[in-house]
Amino acid sequence: MTLYSKINKILFIVILLITALNCFGSQNQRTKTDSIIYYVEKNKPLKAISFARKESESSLLNKNYNHYCDVMIRKSEIFRNINDYENALNTLYEALAIAEKNNLKSKQCLIYRGIGNLNGLTFEFTKAKKYLHKALKIAKTLNDNDLLSKANQGLLRIHYETGSDSVDYYLKKIAYYSSKSNDLYERFKNYSNFSKIYLDKGNPDGKKYLDSAYIFAKKIGRKDNIANTLNDLGVYYMNILKDNKKALEAFFQVLKLYPNSENSKILSVSYSNISYAYEQMGDYKKALEYNNKYYDLFSEISSGRLNAARQEIETKYQIKKIEDEFKEKQSLIEERQARNQKLLLLFASIFILAGFIFYFYYQNLLLKQKNKIKDLDNDLQYKIISATLDGQDQERNKISGILHDHVSAILSSVGLHLSAFESSLTKEQIEDLKKTRSLLKDAHDKVRDLSHELVPPLLVKLGLQYALKDLCENNSNSLLSFEFHSTLAREKRFHPDFENRIYFIVSELLNNIIKHSEATNAKLSIEELGDKLHITIEDNGKGFNTNNINKSNGFGLTQIRARVNNMNGKMKIKSEPNKGTIINITVDE
Repeated sequence: MTLYSKINKILFIVILLITALNCFGSQNQRTKTDSIIYYVEKNKPLKAISFARKESESSLLNKNYNHYCDVMIRKSEIFRNINDYENALNTLYEALAIAEKNNLKSKQCLIYRGIGNLNGLTFEFTKAKKYLHKALKIAKTLNDNDLLSKANQGLLRIHYETGSDSVDYYLKKIAYYSSKSNDLYERFKNYSNFSKIYLDKGNPDGKKYLDSAYIFAKKIGRKDNIANTLNDLGVYYMNILKDNKKALEAFFQVLKLYPNSENSKILSVSYSNISYAYEQMGDYKKALEYNNKYYDLFSEISSGRLNAARQEIETKYQIKKIEDEFKEKQSLIEERQARNQKLLLLFASIFILAGFIFYFYYQNLLLKQKNKIKDLDNDLQYKIISATLDGQDQERNKISGILHDHVSAILSSVGLHLSAFESSLTKEQIEDLKKTRSLLKDAHDKVRDLSHELVPPLLVKLGLQYALKDLCENNSNSLLSFEFHSTLAREKRFHPDFENRIYFIVSELLNNIIKHSEATNAKLSIEELGDKLHITIEDNGKGFNTNNINKSNGFGLTQIRARVNNMNGKMKIKSEPNKGTIINITVDE
């Protein structure tokens, strides 16, 4: 399989997934007067979720269950767009309960399909198939062509991504049901997907579907659809027919569609393809010119400002949830206080003698309420710290991905372009080129090392216990020895987010031992009891007074405790001066 066919396959999976998840409801229901869609288009997810919450509550109150399910499906899409898959699934399950209770079959079908697609996003392919088959069963009962097409699309994506032999079967099913649909966009989407699959398999019928997709794209009149299809046509001419001139005509048509460069993503694809076509034709000057244009757009798309803005929205959303929860609890306490005050005043006016008793009771109640508010405030601070650290983890993962998948690839591309000019250089220039290559290699190595520091590759590939064992071995030396013991099965894996959080919690605790304990021996043990993971870290260092933990952040234990609490876990510290330290952590898996 060629490089471009692999790229086309990846692009197909991404496009098919996005279009599937963005089409839970009927396209006819999405009008410009819909405030949820309005806020989504304005990139205001917080307002969209707030509006959806009010709309769903109103629909339940008025017993408009069909509209309730539509709103909840759209609300799930908003959570999915900000990568909050847990809330996206929970929202769909809430809607499913109402749909099943009121026997809303078409809504059940759409909800099952949404749950299946979300499970596919998290690589839970068995669950994904289970729910998509449920959706397909209901669609067959209703004999609804649109629902049948949508359910089969979800199954097509799962089978295509897992390399199943059933891809052709689902392609035929989708072709049959979509041919009866009057939805032009649905037909365009299917033809576009068919072309990618057939061309990836080397089937010449792919060109026929690609031409059909282009015809429907022009009928719909959406520039993005036309541009994406033209890019696909150009790749077909360039890689299959080896007709680079005809490919360039298609790519330049895309550039004409966006004279003001208003779609950076599509234009970056076109610039990259144009650069490659010119390179194949031997015109390296133009190839470099368009490669530079591609690099400029790619840098704009991948800039830190975009990541920072996205992270800020996600962090604000998490903190806002915590603050709302705190305000709600505080309001309940204030209501109780007001009610108790009225009762005390009433009894005091009737029973003077009893008033003294109630006075002391009232003071005691106030003290308890103040302690509750103080506890809530402490809990809020822990959650804010945890939300901030989670945001840092997400940012670390995003930066690592950009460094590994994009920046490293760009540096490699620069090296290839330098090679293209070597034959036309003088000896002195060749020496300078060698120095440039050496500097480029150093940059590439530093980018790779930084990516590994942000997210250890061993943690991603082999799992938590292998990464922790490697961490102990790397930190051991002649002055300090780290022992590692695990009773977990060798192949045991946890959810990636869970493994990531546990790894950095343990890493921070080991750093504390190295920096502050003056120990010569330390031991890390992990074991699984029931559905809980137990972690024990002990050292023979100088220890410390545990009563001073909350008075200083020097050891970072406050932040670590916040993270453990946010994972519904417990952390116990046993230490005395000159007697070492033992830390026990228990978390739900």
